[in-house]
Order: sequence, then C-alpha cells, then structure tokens
Amino acid sequence: MKKDIISSYIGNVIESCKNINYDQIINIYDVLITAVSMGGKIYICGNGGSASTASHFQTDLNNAFSITLKSMPAICLANNLSTITAISNDYSYDDVFLHQLKFILNEKDVLITISGSGNSTNVVKAAEYAKNKGNVVVSMVGFDGGKLKIISDYCFYVPVNNMQISEDLHLFCCHLLSTLIRECKRKQYD
Repeated sequence: MKKDIISSYIGNVIESCKNINYDQIINIYDVLITAVSMGGKIYICGNGGSASTASHFQTDLNNAFSITLKSMPAICLANNLSTITAISNDYSYDDVFLHQLKFILNEKDVLITISGSGNSTNVVKAAEYAKNKGNVVVSMVGFDGGKLKIISDYCFYVPVNNMQISEDLHLFCCHLLSTLIRECKRKQYD
C-alpha cells in the first residue's frame, strides 16, 4: 500500500511535468533578464510552502550569476519575520506584502507571486498594487490559476488540483529558471 501511494504520487508528478509549457518559462526568463539589465530588482512573495519556495528562489537567483561574479538582485518579501508580524499586528495580514512594496517597489522592478490556488489575498493584493503601478507581475499558480493567473503579465501555470504537486512544480520552475540564467550567462562568457 505504501509503495502504491509513492508510485501514484511520482506518476502524477511525472505526468504534470509532461504538461509544462516551455514558453512560459522562457518568457519569465526574458522578463527577469530584461528587468535586471535595466537596473530593476525582483521581489518574490508567497505563503506557507510558497513562502519557502520564494525564499529558496531568492537564494538561487542571488547566486545564478556566479559565473560573472555578479548577483541577481532578488528579495523575498516573506523572509523578514519582524516586518511580517509588525504589519500583521498594526494593519492586517492581508497587507504584509503590499505594505512592503509601497516603500520599495520601483518602476523597473518585477514582482513574482507564488500561490498554489492563485487566490491568497495578501499575494493578490501585492500583485494588484504592482500591476496598478505599471510593474511586470509574474505568477506561479496551480489549480485553475485563480485571480493571479488573470492579473499577471506572465504566468507559470500548473493545471493540477493537488497542492503538493503544484508546489513541487513551482520549485522545479524556479530551478529551471536559475539554471537557464546561469547557463545562458556562462555561454556569453565562454
């Protein structure tokens, strides 16, 4: 029984991987490279497992340009517990990402939102704010894509009704993007 559960899960991940739209990943890569080349930063946010993915992606992006001894300026809005709890206490948890963006988001910056459902209120509010300011918004979503799929300029959409597999593929996408950045830059310097 345990092996059947494991086999079924792995099979579902493999089937979901077969449905990945390569163009979505390439478009996001292009957006990130363009933003950074113009002096922009990348802000990333998500809740729960998606916050962990956002933090992990920041680390990968900060190190993706290591071949050129440069860092890709990425900042995870979920990483500062003191800021998150202060905003939650003084305003609302629904504003933890929006409130941060109000003070740091510049016109050349990109916001990446990660949400399994695509409907997390605090992430949606951040995306709406960035979009209204004219910033590029990228999302990584699952299920039906929710509000974020509609709001975003670019979207990595995992059409699967399973939170764990959605989160697996979001991290997979992050690794693909950081690999593309590193390898494409390496070829420029070879």
